[in-house]
Amino acid sequence: MQVGSFAVIRDPVAEASAQGVAEPVAASLVSAVNRSLIWTGLAAVALGTLLVSILSRKLLAPVKYLDATAQQLGSGDFSQRAPAEGANEIRQLAVAFNSMAANLEDAERQRRNLVADVAHELRTPVSNIQGYLEAVKDGLLEPNEGTIETIHGQVVHLVEDLRLLAQAEAGALQLHRILSQMPVVLQGCVDAVRPRAEAKGITLTLEADMAMPYVEMDSTRISQVVNNLLENAIIHTPEGGSVTVTLGTDQGRMVRVAVVDSGTGISSEDLLRVFDRFFRADASRSRATGGVGLGLTIAKQLVEAHGGSIHVESVVPNGARFAFEIPIAGPGEQGQ
Repeated sequence: MQVGSFAVIRDPVAEASAQGVAEPVAASLVSAVNRSLIWTGLAAVALGTLLVSILSRKLLAPVKYLDATAQQLGSGDFSQRAPAEGANEIRQLAVAFNSMAANLEDAERQRRNLVADVAHELRTPVSNIQGYLEAVKDGLLEPNEGTIETIHGQVVHLVEDLRLLAQAEAGALQLHRILSQMPVVLQGCVDAVRPRAEAKGITLTLEADMAMPYVEMDSTRISQVVNNLLENAIIHTPEGGSVTVTLGTDQGRMVRVAVVDSGTGISSEDLLRVFDRFFRADASRSRATGGVGLGLTIAKQLVEAHGGSIHVESVVPNGARFAFEIPIAGPGEQGQ
């Protein structure tokens, strides 16, 4: 060995021994890491599955409720409602769905009421005809064409009113608009009911300026509106009372007609329903006069068909004021 030099002597036995120890340790570490990754992955999958299941139930439950409610509505149970739960979009859908269900329930209730009311109203004239024919058959009464014609007229009037309502509500009512003088139309209506008013000692007055502008309207239908309002006023005004018809304009755009009576008035509860079909604030009184509760409903439909509106004001016992307004110009001329 030379001075200043180093010699490296390898020990094969020691190297082999160290390698034999390191390899099992590395393998064990890799195995542990693999197991950890596997368990972590399984846990993640399980947790993900659980979360998906929870979220899907939370999201799908309201949809299932909607589906179940839709099936119940389809079977005719319109009282069912869906819970407004879940995500914002689902809640909005449930609210819209419940609104539709409420409309269906209301329409079904109106249909049933209409059928019941029509059956009830038809029963009266039919019973009268039956009783009259039996009395004639038994020799208790002499045949009288006038009586039969009166009863027949009641049935025809009811059927015609229902047909008119059906057309108006379906938007199929044809209006024959021509330029007409509203004061002349009102005068004709007042003259037509004056005998009935005078028979009860009711003072009937028309306050209208004959120089009012012409109105583009279906004068026959507007006459029907005014006649219905006048008949209603006379029915509910006691003997010695008064009924006044007034006419005015709203800055030359709308014409306003009001029928004011000194009758018994209408309660605040009934004010909300006076334009409902077959509604009668005093059923016994209306029935005695032959009314069936369609006059104000028809008046409302005809006014709205002209693009107008109708309303009522009343305080018991200070009478009532029915007023409607329609455009002076026809739909094609407004805004010109």
